[in-house]
Amino acid sequence: MRYYLSFLAAGFLALQFTTPLKADDADPARAVIDKAIKAMGGEEKLAKFKNHTWKNKGNWYGMGDGVPYTASYAVAWPDKFRFEVEGGFMTYVIDGDKGWVQPMGAETHEFSKEEMADQKEALHANWVTTLLPLKDKTYKLSLLGETKVADKPAVGVKVSHKDHKDVSLYFDKDTGLLVKSENKVKDPEAGNVEVNQESLYSDYQDVEGAKMAMKMTILRDGKKYVEGENFEIKPVDKHDDKTFAKPS
Repeated sequence: MRYYLSFLAAGFLALQFTTPLKADDADPARAVIDKAIKAMGGEEKLAKFKNHTWKNKGNWYGMGDGVPYTASYAVAWPDKFRFEVEGGFMTYVIDGDKGWVQPMGAETHEFSKEEMADQKEALHANWVTTLLPLKDKTYKLSLLGETKVADKPAVGVKVSHKDHKDVSLYFDKDTGLLVKSENKVKDPEAGNVEVNQESLYSDYQDVEGAKMAMKMTILRDGKKYVEGENFEIKPVDKHDDKTFAKPS
């Protein structure tokens, strides 16, 4: 049960923008998001990925040395998610206000109310990286200024919502690609204390008209936590009813 948060984060995708800001934009942070959506093919193309599946393979470093894994994922934004690590290592499901994890050789554990709060927060932090949710004016967006990510200039946008923790998004200044997201998470390997998580995105490829990050590295308090590659990304009209059911 201690490993599910790492794999929750491991397979998520990221989007990009390409048009530079104008100094006289009335709301420059929101303009970044609007331009990003257009650069990614527009709302119609991106909306196809509200429900989708994909696979991810890489290494998990939560216990020190890298442990290889391959996992299958399914999501129905904003509140349904499933991943299954090959070999029966673990199955994890979120279905609205309920969630479960089934580790290898153990009974299925249903998340408590407190645990579900942490899972929802992690899921929300990944959802905002898809950018379409930020069209909702309940999100407050503010510029963070310029910094460097992977030794390249980047501009940051802070995403705030009254019901969630802040998430920071960083975009490459030249290419416009989303190169990093940053948020606070609970780390089960560190005694469930709150740590700073940075997710780095790279190797963007076209998937049915939308650009998706095929590589992702996750750092926790500056240390490598997960490094993986996404593949077989497919939008779906509707998931099977059993996809987000309790694992058995």
